[in-house]
Amino acid sequence: MELRVLRYFLAVVDSGSMTAAAARVHVAQPSVSRQLRSLERELGAELLRRTGTGVQLTAAGRRFVPVARDLTLRAARGTELLQAVAGQSPLRFRVACPHSTITHLVAPFVAESGGPLADARGCEPDQVYERLLAGDVDIGISTSPPPGGMAARRLGERRISAQMPAGHPLAREGTGDLELTRLLDHPVIVSSRTSAVRRALDTTLYEQGTPLRPAFEPQSEAMSQALAAAGHGVCVVLDHPQYDLCARPLTGRDRPLAISLYAGWDRDHYAHEEIDAAVRDLSRWLTANDGGRKPGSAPRSAPGP
Repeated sequence: MELRVLRYFLAVVDSGSMTAAAARVHVAQPSVSRQLRSLERELGAELLRRTGTGVQLTAAGRRFVPVARDLTLRAARGTELLQAVAGQSPLRFRVACPHSTITHLVAPFVAESGGPLADARGCEPDQVYERLLAGDVDIGISTSPPPGGMAARRLGERRISAQMPAGHPLAREGTGDLELTRLLDHPVIVSSRTSAVRRALDTTLYEQGTPLRPAFEPQSEAMSQALAAAGHGVCVVLDHPQYDLCARPLTGRDRPLAISLYAGWDRDHYAHEEIDAAVRDLSRWLTANDGGRKPGSAPRSAPGP
């Protein structure tokens, strides 16, 4: 079974036709078709059913697709490793994480340290480790620990803040920590129950016997900030202030309210030690930069009364 033939097979799967696949891999269409029939004979199963409009995967073909993707991915990773060992190119890793983590952690880390991260692919927090298990990325970063069996490291934490316009009473008090229960005197804007921020708020208030009844529950933190800027309440977010909002870090029972970040990766990854070193560097950067806040970018000060 040759890797180039597996690539032909995947090109047909992704493009939907022999002709398009041949153009993608820069090989004549009859040669692609001939090579795939040879692969089917070798495997003893029909993978593709030829039709008048293109090709369709058979049941055996559908089962074989993830195997082919895994084999070609591992081959590519092996090539990367040997090139790195030979000094031809540095090792670079792909990350899956929430979009806000790209903006406030991964991208600033790469810009300032030149860390070995080549790409960051945004997704929902509960999809991070699925992307990792599927082999799309080398490292997953999320607000929950990775599944058992993965290599894992707690990176650190990011503070949760309440944000409001400069003229809001809570902003006029200053920029110091704000006790969570004081928010209940104002309309609160916070993400739905699936978000880590909302879970942290619900848990803290539940311990105090005070339920949270948000005025708005948008899906994105950007929309939460927009609603706060429009005067609809105080938003509770991880993101840095936008729209001239003022930020005050939240506490619950005099403890900082924060979200932990975790990194996970495959223990059998060919570059396990290099990933571990990169994750350690990322953790140190996060700690040194106040939970991902860029040095020198202190929270916006509220004007005096």
